[in-house]
Amino acid sequence: TAREVSVTGIDWVFAPTVAVVKDNRWGRTYEGYSSEMPIIKAYAGEVVRGLQGEPGELRTNQQRVIATAKHFIGDGATYRGIDQGDTKMSLDELLKQHGAGYYESIDAGVQTVMASFNSWNGLKLHGHKFLLTDVLKGQMGFDGFVVSDWNGHGQIEGCTNKGCYQAINAGIDMVMAPQDWK
Repeated sequence: TAREVSVTGIDWVFAPTVAVVKDNRWGRTYEGYSSEMPIIKAYAGEVVRGLQGEPGELRTNQQRVIATAKHFIGDGATYRGIDQGDTKMSLDELLKQHGAGYYESIDAGVQTVMASFNSWNGLKLHGHKFLLTDVLKGQMGFDGFVVSDWNGHGQIEGCTNKGCYQAINAGIDMVMAPQDWK
């Protein structure tokens, strides 16, 4: 995959998806690989290494591309499987059930993480400083680049697709381009 993408001139992919799908009614089950956390944990780091290579190889091998672990975090566990819905559980449950793929991706050197459209206990992830900064960057040790999902920042209360300082202050490093980017 890395070689095929790199020959097109693209150097960044939005993979792997490390969602643990807990409700088949969720509209993005096709993006997940399994409903079982051990399976997600087993493949996440391997996919990152397959795309980026071993640590340091990304800089020297033109057949490698930047990987993105997505969608941080809990998107496969929304209440009643509602797409972009609310994941209702404690932080310990969230990290135990849905964090393993991120820990493995981070250990493999993933360069980017994409925020999720879902909420956690009522607060949209794109504006969730505790999860994006304190947990992902602090507790989990991610030191890379956090990108929003397509106009995900516009779903935060008080924001629009054209602007949302709350998302940046929460830990988003770049918002994905609006449709009128030109």
